[in-house]
Amino acid sequence: MLQRIKHIINEGKRFLITTHIDPDGDAIGSVLSLYWAFESMNKMSLIYLRDPIPYRYNFLPGPSHTLHEFNDTAFDGIFVLDCGDLSRIGDGYESLRDRGTIINIDHHNTNESFGSLNLVDETASSTAEILYRLYTSLNIAFTLNISINLYTAIFTDTGSFRYENTNAHAFHICEEMIHKGVNPSYVSRMVHENHPKERFILLGLVLATLETYFKDRIAVACVTNDMFRQTGTTREHTDGFVEYLREIKGVEVAILVREISSTRYKISMRSKGMVDVASVCNLFGGGGHKNAAGCYIDGNLYEVKQKLKGAFNIQ
Repeated sequence: MLQRIKHIINEGKRFLITTHIDPDGDAIGSVLSLYWAFESMNKMSLIYLRDPIPYRYNFLPGPSHTLHEFNDTAFDGIFVLDCGDLSRIGDGYESLRDRGTIINIDHHNTNESFGSLNLVDETASSTAEILYRLYTSLNIAFTLNISINLYTAIFTDTGSFRYENTNAHAFHICEEMIHKGVNPSYVSRMVHENHPKERFILLGLVLATLETYFKDRIAVACVTNDMFRQTGTTREHTDGFVEYLREIKGVEVAILVREISSTRYKISMRSKGMVDVASVCNLFGGGGHKNAAGCYIDGNLYEVKQKLKGAFNIQ
């Protein structure tokens, strides 16, 4: 599969790069690193993101312009990164199949293999780890622009090397990126210590909704649109909130319930290793990893909580 993808890259001249909505660090870092990899090969590439790059990743080097809607352009290859389902890139995804060969590169075990070519490795720490192998096989030089994006992608998707998906390859790649000029303290500071004060006001409101079930082994907190209005924040300011719940002693599963509308909620789940939250999210049409997954649930807030309790067999 790697050889087939290399052939498309070597023979092609024009590429599109995209990822899922509400992109996280692995999604953004992977997309931007691939952009710079193509630049180093004198290949033209465009990035499509339905949503803006989250503020905590604005420090990462990237192009001056990204697409936020599709046009009729054809491509030699369309790279969909860190995305288990093609529909998760946003509206208009159906039209991509007529515009070029879709190359699906991902590490989620719930990936639907939607591409013409599918490079999926669920044992990888991140999509960036898989891209590192691709760049190495293409003999691409690891410039600082590529390196800091790869490092940040792995750093964030392993929870700063705290999650179960942290492996020896993750450390090896990040060590190499440091040798290429990446400053770990700078990346950590920009990712974790660069938030606006409004985020912490919002966090206080969210933590006030904390509930625990199943003898304090499952923690649930909620964020509503009214909270966003009160604090002048948006959904990107909630990135990482679920991790605070995960840090509670005795909690095995942390769940953040975010209001999309009065009848639809976005669910983010994290576990400490014992519970497979991806299998729970699959019950609602979502997916992810054993220790980090998400889904959407319809209903009012009370109904959503009841559905979550039912999924975990909580009486």
